Amino acid sequence: MKPYPQPTPEAVAAEAERLRPRYEAFLRANGEEPSDAQLREWAAENLRERIILETDAKAAGKSVEQLMKDVAEAAPEPTVEEARAAFKAHPERFVAPERVHARHIVIHRGPGVDPAEAVTALLNLRADLLAGRTTWEEAAAARSSCPGNDDLGFFPRGAMVQAFEDAAFAAEEGALTDVVETAFGWHLIQVLAHLPEEPMLFEEAKEGLLAALREERARAALEAYVDARKGRFA
Repeated sequence: MKPYPQPTPEAVAAEAERLRPRYEAFLRANGEEPSDAQLREWAAENLRERIILETDAKAAGKSVEQLMKDVAEAAPEPTVEEARAAFKAHPERFVAPERVHARHIVIHRGPGVDPAEAVTALLNLRADLLAGRTTWEEAAAARSSCPGNDDLGFFPRGAMVQAFEDAAFAAEEGALTDVVETAFGWHLIQVLAHLPEEPMLFEEAKEGLLAALREERARAALEAYVDARKGRFA
């Protein structure tokens, strides 16, 4: 089997300059001083790995992406038992954030929409809802800019724009907020449930754990593939 060609000094120098900003930021973040010799070695190592993948892909009649995909997919599939063991080993990592389940009636901004009229319409609607003169479903169908899409499900902090989030997380379960203005328009929000931060059940974490284990094994398989061939450079 032919040896791989070593990267040229010119290629190493160009790769080192490409890597320099990330390399220096990484070392300084870890309290270490950058070294040009180390940077050149990192660059050369990057290029050797690229040469291995490009050469092997060409020999196999594949793209580099397909070769990497094939190597990754050959890694053993993680089992539910392995995911459960990882869950038990680090339960502190599996915490469901504080969440609310909310729905809203929104009047979007747009041509011909008067802000004062939008606010008044929602205030009147809020009064009708509180007095039992209309149902939420009737109100959403009649007034919302997104009829049929009023239920937002559960969401954590950071998922919505700030004003909407602040109002939703401050409201008690079942409560109707005052009119909330955002960049999208004017909202009337009802919070259906409010869940505190709490430990996740294994079933909640399982799919994410299996995906993380697959990714970890795929990365390890690629590293092992490349490492096994590094001795074949001329």
